[in-house]
Amino acid sequence: MPYEKFDELSFGEEREPWLQTWVTAHRWMLSIAVATAVVLAGLGTGGWYLHRQSLLPSPPPDVALPPAVSFVVELCLKKNSNCTTGTIEQAAEFVRGIPEVASSVVVTHEERLARFSETSLTGEDLLKNGDGLWPAEIEGELRHTEDFEVVKRQLTGEPGVATVSRYSRNFWKGRADLQVNLCGLSRLSPACRNGAGTETQRNAVVARLREQSGVNKVFLEDPAFGLRLSRHYQPEYYLTINDVPERLYVRLDDPAKARAAGQAVLAMPGVESASLIK
Repeated sequence: MPYEKFDELSFGEEREPWLQTWVTAHRWMLSIAVATAVVLAGLGTGGWYLHRQSLLPSPPPDVALPPAVSFVVELCLKKNSNCTTGTIEQAAEFVRGIPEVASSVVVTHEERLARFSETSLTGEDLLKNGDGLWPAEIEGELRHTEDFEVVKRQLTGEPGVATVSRYSRNFWKGRADLQVNLCGLSRLSPACRNGAGTETQRNAVVARLREQSGVNKVFLEDPAFGLRLSRHYQPEYYLTINDVPERLYVRLDDPAKARAAGQAVLAMPGVESASLIK
């Protein structure tokens, strides 16, 4: 029975095949091609990594925390078994007379309500509440952080003074225009009925924020940094890291665009609330 004869491709010593001859002649070209492929693969991997990193929120600015010198006096203007009733004027005079107080100002119910109205993107129903929710108070600045206990002792029990506590100024004022509160472990808000937000939900919120007009940078305040702020400004509150939710802070090229950016993420899973920073 006839059979077909096939040419044999050999790499032995007796015959040098055309492929081996070509490889030998063009070895330098192959080296360049392989090196180029390796570089391009590296660039592709590195480019993907850099792209992914660019989508993540930035950490808080690495700056020293401003001194904790702010305090607030809640007033006792109506008969109460826990404090001595007095007037706003009496309490304000007591505060002004303390040498350790650098400055103080009475903030009326209307002024507090206006602040909330100007910055809040949620909770508009709270605007309908009266003096019980937004009573007048006195805000002050200490000369030194360590003066707080002295001031508190001198004011406690005076007519018109209910409580004296540290007042936490917003670390992010001047650094961001929008604050987005994410659902944490201890949150009881209806928006967080499904529990704490996930990393996937947070990243989706960050991506949505980046799509908004004028957004320059998105910062992540993780629980560790939030706890650091709390212990710096209000050490009397014994919080743990589980008590502090994640927050996103957004800087825009025009602060007027912050309201629209915040409203764009309010209904997203994992978002508790949002507010403007003024």
